[in-house]
Amino acid sequence: MNKDNLEIERKFLLKNVPTFTGKIDILLIHQIYVKIGGENRRFRKTLNTKTQEEVFHQCVKKDLSPGVFEEIEKEITEKKFNEMESRDHSYIMKKRYVHKENGLKWEIDEYLEIKMVTLEVELDSIKQKIKIPKFIKNLIIVELTGKKEFSNYRLSLKVKK
Repeated sequence: MNKDNLEIERKFLLKNVPTFTGKIDILLIHQIYVKIGGENRRFRKTLNTKTQEEVFHQCVKKDLSPGVFEEIEKEITEKKFNEMESRDHSYIMKKRYVHKENGLKWEIDEYLEIKMVTLEVELDSIKQKIKIPKFIKNLIIVELTGKKEFSNYRLSLKVKK
């Protein structure tokens, strides 16, 4: 396995979207899941609200252990994304707030069709100590790391074509 394909993250459930201090990026994400060859593949359209740039990706993500994943991602065309969206799939729509602090990237996802807000922070090691910014720490309800029922795939809504 290539270490570049390793994603290590901790995930938390938040009461609501925090009031941010400092600079943030806001992304609108439309993520779909399509079964191809018995394997769920993730396809994502991401719009940067500041630059209006849209990018499209395909990803295969495998659980290795709680909070540790192998993630193989590649850029695709809008046409390919639309082709996958025309098939039976499930989807998630979310607004992502990206905040950088304490040398880490804090991603707060506000799910648009279900009333839920999560925080993900990517790490070098699952045992890495993290200092959660105070304005976020007070909003944490529970840690979700390793809880499969809170994966984006499990939360996605089904669409039959």
